[in-house]
Amino acid sequence: MFNQILIPVDLTHQEQIAQLREAARLLIDGAGTITLLYVDPITVHKEALMIQLGESQYVEHQRETQALLQSLSESLQLENVTMNVVTREGTAHDQILEYAVEISADAILMMASRPGFSDYFIGSTAERVVRHADCSVFVIR
Repeated sequence: MFNQILIPVDLTHQEQIAQLREAARLLIDGAGTITLLYVDPITVHKEALMIQLGESQYVEHQRETQALLQSLSESLQLENVTMNVVTREGTAHDQILEYAVEISADAILMMASRPGFSDYFIGSTAERVVRHADCSVFVIR
């Protein structure tokens, strides 16, 4: 069905990886590519955090994030499927949409978040991606 699948991941909800893996297995067309995209919320305020945390702690955070993403990538590995891991900076929905265009994604596969009070005012990431993506978007509840 799909050859180039983008999966945005939220590292605070790693328990969702099993569901994402199963959905990706059903969607991928034989030998395709799955890209895990992590948009680090800390990097939006990088300069302030580097001052507050110190550069060494910030660098350690980046290193831990990359190690965790690599581990998640290995847990998602499917036969004949190339796995990529990418980290971006900025607003989650903007980065997801931009990167999907950059890699010519056939599909975006993401988890729905439980709506909070702020979602009524600004909307959720999944909602914005569904509304503005140029490819198919699968949202898992």
